[in-house]
Amino acid sequence: MKDTFMKKLLLILLLSVPLAAHEPLFGLGPHTLYEAGYAVESELESQNGTLMNQFELLYGISPDWAVTLALPYTFETSDIGRAVLRSKYRFYRQDLKGASRQAALHAGAVFPQEGGFNVTDYFAGLSVGYESRRHYFFASLRYRYNPATSALERGNVLKYDVAYGIRPWLLQYLQPDPVFLVELNGDSMGQNSLSGARDVNSGGTVISISPGLLFSYRNIMLKAGVKIPVYNGLKGNQSLPGKLYVLGLEFHFPPLY
Repeated sequence: MKDTFMKKLLLILLLSVPLAAHEPLFGLGPHTLYEAGYAVESELESQNGTLMNQFELLYGISPDWAVTLALPYTFETSDIGRAVLRSKYRFYRQDLKGASRQAALHAGAVFPQEGGFNVTDYFAGLSVGYESRRHYFFASLRYRYNPATSALERGNVLKYDVAYGIRPWLLQYLQPDPVFLVELNGDSMGQNSLSGARDVNSGGTVISISPGLLFSYRNIMLKAGVKIPVYNGLKGNQSLPGKLYVLGLEFHFPPLY
């Protein structure tokens, strides 16, 4: 009897919960969860030989307001990184025939870590998007303020992203649904200072191209992509960061009540 109940519960979860709309892997998107719905995501990230898992819990406060709690874990050192709390408020939505335009505000904080940075960083941003059954367009801008830690003054960061996605086959909800993305990501970083002395080997701009795949089936989505730096505008003696590989799995669930 218990097994029958669990099978029915699993069937309800798979059939009754539509997956949230597609969004960029490395940029921001304006879509939010449905009210009281929640999602969990596990995202593996690999860069310069370091493997990390980003665990995220998302919750829809209202149809236009969602919050996310993210917690990174580094496998090599068995360390839990700095927790991140993000909030997204969709202030504009226009539904068209077979398409939708949306815009959202983003804000959040990166909390202190034991044995690491002992201050809280803050960020805010704006994203806009257009989605039809075939095509996707996104653009976003975000700014991160990094307060000084002791004698170290860290440069702030400006991120800007544009993305295009295409659904090659117009499939139905009960069919596996692939969407291919390509993003252009920019990171402009201010220079650091230590005890008032500017670090000439810090700061600058990196621009990357990021192809990716979003593969969804009912309430489950597989995400895969790679962020490839292509422009080195870093100041001083700095090398481009390595490629960032991402592989994630996301599950959406109905309200608990």
